[in-house]
Amino acid sequence: MPRLIPWRFKKLVSDNFPLFYHLVCNIGFDGNSADYWDQRLAETWDDPRREWPDKNTLIHKLTANSDAILDIACGNGSILRYLKAQDYKQLHGLEISAYSVNRLTDEGVTMHLGKLPHLPFPDGAFDVVIASQILEHVIRRRVFIREIRRILRAGGKAFIFVPDDCMGPIDENEHVIKYTQRSLQKFLLSYFSHVQVESMRDRRHKSPILFALVRL
Repeated sequence: MPRLIPWRFKKLVSDNFPLFYHLVCNIGFDGNSADYWDQRLAETWDDPRREWPDKNTLIHKLTANSDAILDIACGNGSILRYLKAQDYKQLHGLEISAYSVNRLTDEGVTMHLGKLPHLPFPDGAFDVVIASQILEHVIRRRVFIREIRRILRAGGKAFIFVPDDCMGPIDENEHVIKYTQRSLQKFLLSYFSHVQVESMRDRRHKSPILFALVRL
């Protein structure tokens, strides 16, 4: 939007019409491309802000080391590397960034190169699917959620983390939507029979997070 438009109006549009704001204000900026994330991850691979200690502990508590686990858009693999250190054996990561795929492959994680919203896996491939700080990036979110449902095994579960009523497209150019506890639960209930959403915090991050545990 032009700079002369008042910030309050921009904020109103970002909060109520986030995809419109994202598309209009980010013309010429592709914050969800392979090249962008190759560069971003190379620059921030060891940045402490890419670590989520409380999230890691929660995931560890809710899973078993025998589970087949997929972390979608896993970034620098902080969750997967944590689980690997806890002796998990069936860990998979999906990334658009070849830089991430190569580095994590060298660290012994089974990595896959792919672009959302489609997931390049057979039906019922995983016990657990993790989508951490990614749903807010996805324009075709309904296709994406259906894909998560498709690749879960019977009795499987997905862990979905998004910013809690913050970090809309006016704050982060890569984001296309902002979720509240109510809107996230309503969206997920269209695809899963069991949805539990709660707010949480991670000691490394100031902004609150929504954690959704979903089951088929």
